Order: sequence, then structure tokens, then C-alpha cells
Amino acid sequence: MKKNEHIYIKKLEDHSGKEVWLVDGAAIRRDLDENFTKYEHHARLSFIPANEIWIEEDTNKDEWPFFLRHLDREVEYMKAGLTYDEAVKKADEEEQEKRYHLPRIQKILSERDARKAALEKIRKHPLPEYSTEKFTVWVVDGEIIRDLYMVGYADGGHDLVYSWVPKGEVWVEEVLPEKERKFIILHELHERGLMHGGKDYEHAHMGATIVEDRFREHPEEDIEARIREEMEKNMF
Repeated sequence: MKKNEHIYIKKLEDHSGKEVWLVDGAAIRRDLDENFTKYEHHARLSFIPANEIWIEEDTNKDEWPFFLRHLDREVEYMKAGLTYDEAVKKADEEEQEKRYHLPRIQKILSERDARKAALEKIRKHPLPEYSTEKFTVWVVDGEIIRDLYMVGYADGGHDLVYSWVPKGEVWVEEVLPEKERKFIILHELHERGLMHGGKDYEHAHMGATIVEDRFREHPEEDIEARIREEMEKNMF
């Protein structure tokens, strides 16, 4: 029996001498580590067995080759003597280059107003129940964001962190199920409110993570009411 058996969904394949498993990201964030997103391996999260790679169920299947290649490059760079952080940076740079030159991204960049063209592809639909006259929460295509702007983008973001998010917008990824979206919306609104109040990103993110963790660990608490509170703090 595997440790943390409840998070495993199915084995996908064998890759570079490791087992690739599709896993329940929500359960991992609730029970093991709130910072798990998309895919990971033992080098970053020690609770992942050394012979396994984990890919979150709520991801785009066509991104899996990028994920696996990224992890391969991390391992290669660390074997060559780089630190983990240095290896991740190098792997990010390589992945970004490959994503940036995908035909669909080059088509966006060829438009007269590339930023507008990108936003038309990225934004899927607003969530009016979590938006006000001061800000809008958008469901977005995270794959295009990773292709075009930042390979490390995951789950959510807002205008006070990312320059490519328009003023007054909070983004949450389309692939996430509704329950997960609520945790991300809570996190992003709390973080955004703290940053508007003067905290830097690092401390605001830490504060938002604490709030998110509490509601993941206490499902009986009213997350909708807390989101409403955070919406009031974002009226700027």
C-alpha cells in the first residue's frame, strides 16, 4: 500500500526511470502542502517518493510533455552541479523559449495589438458573483499565460503582482473545479488587499496562504462569507 494512497488517481506511464502518477491536487493541498501546483517531484517536495513524478488531475493534458521535460532538465542541471533553484531557473528559461515559439502564440504576437489579442484568448468569462464595480474576477486559460508570459504561473493571480494582468482584475484558472476556484479566489483577494495596504508580495502571499490553509483544513467554515469580506477589502 502506498503512503498517502488517497491522493493517487492512476499511473500514467514510466518516464526517465520514474513512475508518473496523476494525483488529486486538492487533497495534496489540504493534507500535505498548500503550495503543490500542477506537477512536482522529490527534489522539491520530499513527501513525493524519489521514484515518482506527480501531475495534478486538473491540468491540461497537452501540457504534460512540457512538465516532464522540465523535470528532466532540472535533474540534469542538478547532476551537473547546479543548486535546485538554479536548475529550476534554467529549465524555466528553456521551457519559456519553446512555449513562446508555438504557432498559436506567434499568431497572437503577430496581431497589430498583441496585448489585446492575448487578452481575448486568455479571458474566458467573468465571475459576476465574485466581482464588483471596482474589480472583476475572470476565469482564464492558464496554458496561454504559461506559453506567453510565465511558465511558473499556476492557479491564480492579480494586477498587483503581474504587470500583464489589467488593472482591477483577478484571474483564476479554467481547469480548476468550482470548489478549488473558491480557495484560489479567497487567496488572491486576501493577498491583493494586503498588498494594497502596503505589504510586499512575499508577506502578503504568506498571509493569504495561512487564510487559504484554514479553510482547506476546516471545510465546515463558511468560505463564501469570508470571500465576501475580502471583496469588501478590495473596493479600491
